Amino acid sequence: MNNVNNEHPSSSNDALKIIIVGNVGSGKSTAISAISEVPVIASEAKATEQDALHRKATTTVALDYGSVHIDETKVHLYGTPGQRRFEFMADIVSKGAAGMIVMIDNGHAQPLSEVDYFLQRHGDYLKKHPAIIAITHYDDNATDTNLIEYHGYIRKHGFPCAIMRVDAREKHQVKRVVEKLYHEIKKRPRVATASLARGVG
Repeated sequence: MNNVNNEHPSSSNDALKIIIVGNVGSGKSTAISAISEVPVIASEAKATEQDALHRKATTTVALDYGSVHIDETKVHLYGTPGQRRFEFMADIVSKGAAGMIVMIDNGHAQPLSEVDYFLQRHGDYLKKHPAIIAITHYDDNATDTNLIEYHGYIRKHGFPCAIMRVDAREKHQVKRVVEKLYHEIKKRPRVATASLARGVG
């Protein structure tokens, strides 16, 4: 860990906070584990909701935390629970976040309905901050929903978010999403500054 810190000198003035939300099984914890330069802090417990049980035995109940450096800036990554009953955690964790990644499992029976849920749930935040909709399990599951449909659906509802495919297990793909969001954040200096001023914890 000391080697990481020496390679990426960081202070409280060059950090950003990104929050990752999404439905159960979309790969939030997996993505953070794939990219984090430090041991991930996780809060996995036995899944209880029916939707979660269909996808995985355990699921996040509080938050996952990891960090990565982009252009020598320390990016703090916070993953929130996918189970609906724990969603209040996203409201808490999003305070001070400079950007958001919404991960959607393309193998869900109704993925566009899941997109709609998160657009409504985090609509105020998404319209004011940089964000990316990351579609996971795109090749793992047979689905009739393609990226063009996602693009059209999100634009129709008035959200400017970029859409990207990502395999949450692949470090380079996850990093590509985080880097794109990072550069979107940097285009809006007020957002970045506000995030730093409120802190990243």
